Amino acid sequence: MQISEEKLEKAVRAVQTRGRDQRERLRWNAAIAASYAVDTLFLALFAAGSTLPWTVALGYGAAAAGICGAIWALTATGVNLRFRDPSITAPQVVMAVALQCAVVAMAPQIAFPFLANLFTVFAFGMIWMTPRQSMLVWTFGAIVLGGLVYAVGGRLAIPVATSYELTLVWLNFSLVLGRCVLLSVQSNDLRQRLAKGRSQLAESLEQMRHLATHDELTLSLNRRSLIARLEQERNRAERGGEAFSVALLDLDHFKEINDNYGHAVGDDVLRAFAKTAHGAMRDSDAFGRYGSEEFMFVFGATAPAAAVAAVERVRASFAARDWNEFAPGLRVTVSAGVAGLRPGESVTQLLSRADAALYDAKHAGRNRVIVKE
Repeated sequence: MQISEEKLEKAVRAVQTRGRDQRERLRWNAAIAASYAVDTLFLALFAAGSTLPWTVALGYGAAAAGICGAIWALTATGVNLRFRDPSITAPQVVMAVALQCAVVAMAPQIAFPFLANLFTVFAFGMIWMTPRQSMLVWTFGAIVLGGLVYAVGGRLAIPVATSYELTLVWLNFSLVLGRCVLLSVQSNDLRQRLAKGRSQLAESLEQMRHLATHDELTLSLNRRSLIARLEQERNRAERGGEAFSVALLDLDHFKEINDNYGHAVGDDVLRAFAKTAHGAMRDSDAFGRYGSEEFMFVFGATAPAAAVAAVERVRASFAARDWNEFAPGLRVTVSAGVAGLRPGESVTQLLSRADAALYDAKHAGRNRVIVKE
């Protein structure tokens, strides 16, 4: 049941992400349509001033409407999701380059304002296209422009014959620069969002790593991490000949605490013990929750006698604590068993001796530390 719920949650997140991406693509399509509309307006104004035939403006507007309409239809119906690039960026850039070059070919007397539009087209494409797509589109644009230069020759011009044309050229270039600035702002915003996303991902991975290695209730190491630490210390001891010790600690009569005071108080007791243990340990020590109410200390490069002294300080501090803040009349103690690694001994054998020492501590009256030499 839990697996099914996780799959359902993943599916819901995927649908939400896809819907957000599709809305973003439709917004970009609207922005591109607005850019084409501005170009069409300038062509119409040039046509109104008799700089070029009306057929150029009408043809450009019709072609732009066809391109934007097709992209909108593919996106609105979800057909674009079948493509490798759902944004259909490279085809849009190729068509935009072809459209600008068509204007230059049909009306070379206004060539330079519309050649400048290529900066806007490529600025848009570079945000989304892969390096390979960018090179292919650049190659296409360079070939087409080369053909235009040789075909049209000296007729390429900027319309500056009248004040009217000068004003249109100035406004056109200004808006081209403005669109480049807007694309730059958008690109910077995208980089910031990506950086934020990477930061959030790193934080999530760190949280997942912490959850995988720590006990959620006590915030101490979990059983898997403790066993891994034991193996590390054993390997180090075998290489360098240094002894190390392990201590198993068990809260006395913990089941009665849960039964008499409730599991919430039991959880508070576990957290309090972990906090006490953390406060007494060295940086080189490892501490964690080994079982329900059972904990473990791993003392690196420490003989059993020194380990016993350290655990005894924890035991005494825990026993002397005032537990009335958790529940009136509550008293909690801990028993512990300590064992040091013997030459050639496995981790399992070491833990078995520590567990036997803990068993002896329980049967000797609890609230004490016993070492198994």
